[in-house]
Amino acid sequence: MPFFQLPFPCGETWRLATYHGHDDYDIDMTFTGGGSSGRAILASAAGTVAFAGWGSGGGNYVVVDHGGGWRSTYLHMIESPMVGTGQSVAQGQQLGRVGSTGNSTGPHLHYEVSRDGGKTEAYFNGSPSGITSDGSSATGPIYVEGAVSAARNATSANCQNGTQVYEASSANGWRMLPVSGGYGPVTGTATAAIQLNGVKILYSLKNGQVFEAASNAGWANLNSGINGAQGTALAAITLDGVKYVYTVIGGYVHEASSANGWRNLNTGIGGVGSSSISVIQLGGVKYIYSIVGGYVHEAHSANGWRNLNTGVPGSAVAAIAAGNVKILYVVNGGSVYEAASNAGWANNWTGISGVSSATIAAAYSNGEKLIYTMAGGYVHEASSYNGWRNLNSGVTGSRTSVLALNGVKYLYPN
Repeated sequence: MPFFQLPFPCGETWRLATYHGHDDYDIDMTFTGGGSSGRAILASAAGTVAFAGWGSGGGNYVVVDHGGGWRSTYLHMIESPMVGTGQSVAQGQQLGRVGSTGNSTGPHLHYEVSRDGGKTEAYFNGSPSGITSDGSSATGPIYVEGAVSAARNATSANCQNGTQVYEASSANGWRMLPVSGGYGPVTGTATAAIQLNGVKILYSLKNGQVFEAASNAGWANLNSGINGAQGTALAAITLDGVKYVYTVIGGYVHEASSANGWRNLNTGIGGVGSSSISVIQLGGVKYIYSIVGGYVHEAHSANGWRNLNTGVPGSAVAAIAAGNVKILYVVNGGSVYEAASNAGWANNWTGISGVSSATIAAAYSNGEKLIYTMAGGYVHEASSYNGWRNLNSGVTGSRTSVLALNGVKYLYPN
């Protein structure tokens, strides 16, 4: 699945709803901050415009083909679309404006996602929309049994340049401080944090580019030259004084290092999702964990990056090395599970539930295993020392990375 975002500008909150007689999975979207008419409609993912024009039911509308059988549809635009059939569009590019043309009773965006011609539940920022059933078996072509899905609000993370990155640490009561340096604020759609010789180093992903900022350089944000990264899959490690960064491009994991001038090389690990990857090093070997077909796969530098299925299901993954044991933390269906290499990857529920399916982070500090998840727009921390009781840190964001240094835990949310 492409890493879809809400089809509206970054930070806007919209009401998602359906009604009896709608097709299942169809969503009507209205702006919570006032009138919807004329507001910008953005591409929820990159792709090629399959249709842009007029239809009697949809009025002015656009269909975007994202590849792999995935399409998104945007109906009832106020005027002719701003893009044309056959045109390539980037995620976040404006397609048109909200209107009420065609078969519509008021200004709103009617939005659909389909795969291989069949409608399916929409996901935004890695989380399900929750709009599935219209409560009627008489509408089609798909029938999802159940009552009419409850309306809900969603805030857009369709941020071409990302959102402000903050640093919050356990030593300052998780007070959020904006990360900013000589080149301005550090922004991104994803972050990865490492330390090298006591220096905190932060990688941020925005507009397909990876930037590096270091605490000993006043967080001056420098373009690494790594381009083409997709989704929010970003990971980093250090090994023997070398910094390594991992991204996903075209379904393949790429590796770039400070020792090769950040030349981004295809590892050959393919078929992976672009929302979540994790990497650790153990005994001088680099291990990459990715999501392939809903399962976590492991590949390492000592086996030529051959990607093997661990059998652990999940939508997001974080890995730690505890001694000589590799430990995975995954989100599956909003719950967090733990699997360890010395137990044959047996998947055990931690008791943590109700978290975002899009992201997870983990750290290992002085024998303590730590898990960080997003719930209700806040970063939550759970520890192996407190029986995985998931506590709200008060730190806000949509995603976070974590770094443990000298007994202090640092969060980098965006």
